[in-house]
Amino acid sequence: MRKLYRYQPTLTPGDDRLSLLQNGEVWFSDPAKFNDPFDLKPRISNLMLDRWCDAPGFDAAMRRALSELLADPAIYQGALFIDPALANEFREWTADDAGHEKAWDARLQYAIEKRISQFGVVCLTPQWDSRLMWAHYADQGQGFCIEYEVDWTLNNQDVRYVPVQYTSEIPELCLSEAMFTPHQFLYRVLATKHSDWAYEQEVRLVCLTGKAQSVKLNPNFVRMTGLIAGHAMPEPLRAHLKETAARLGVTALGVNTHAHGRFHMEPLA
Repeated sequence: MRKLYRYQPTLTPGDDRLSLLQNGEVWFSDPAKFNDPFDLKPRISNLMLDRWCDAPGFDAAMRRALSELLADPAIYQGALFIDPALANEFREWTADDAGHEKAWDARLQYAIEKRISQFGVVCLTPQWDSRLMWAHYADQGQGFCIEYEVDWTLNNQDVRYVPVQYTSEIPELCLSEAMFTPHQFLYRVLATKHSDWAYEQEVRLVCLTGKAQSVKLNPNFVRMTGLIAGHAMPEPLRAHLKETAARLGVTALGVNTHAHGRFHMEPLA
């Protein structure tokens, strides 16, 4: 069990995020709107070595192998990355031996990217006192944080707990990885970001069945425990946050700068 935090901007007309909060529900955002233009947009291509691809019978052997996997539901059980639409694309590829490999590479790449684009993401961090994140994601401290308690051992069927890994180079992924190792492929897609973002120490919740929606989660897996007012949140909004915390049955907290050089958190007066 660990405490994780979600930074939120200040309230604006038509976007009262506090009033929309419901205990037990978590909002999964659309990654297309994230500030990192490469987030969940991996490079995917056919990286199989030419000497293998040109070997007699290589393509036919690949098709037979994938066809056998698709014929046995137990093998792909739990591979939530492969939804019915993507599985159907794979089946059509296994049935076409006419030699249209370049066209199929493009078609499969599009199908995989389309599947990835369906995911919803919650961006969390173990840091409630990050100066950069209060500035970047909570309007210079005028916004707020949602505090969650997460038991990472209890993934929901459709929601995965994913600590982000940071790298100096975003890897290029192979089509064959999505076909034959979908579990590994999924986490490489979800959990890899450029090291420029390492200061966030991001942990993600990823919904594999939709985005831009609220999802009801098992409270033993994810439970809201507090709302935290930023150090620069205007007084009327602090009162609104306190009222919302009471409605939700969670703790109302506030960040202040009374301790020189660092943030301090205390119950909201």
